[in-house]
Amino acid sequence: MRREDVQPLLLETVDLLPDPNLADAAWADGLALRRTHRRIVLICVLTVIALAILTSVLIEIS
Repeated sequence: MRREDVQPLLLETVDLLPDPNLADAAWADGLALRRTHRRIVLICVLTVIALAILTSVLIEIS
């Protein structure tokens, strides 16, 4: 196969591929980021509550 034959074949192959839907990809990335943010906030809140309970127990003991 000659070098000149490759470019038209590549263009023909690319034409057969579906176009990527960038809006769907951006939406999915946004949802993943939101889930990660919610998870981090939830872990921080639970940690603060656990530390408050631990502190109150230690104050009552001493």
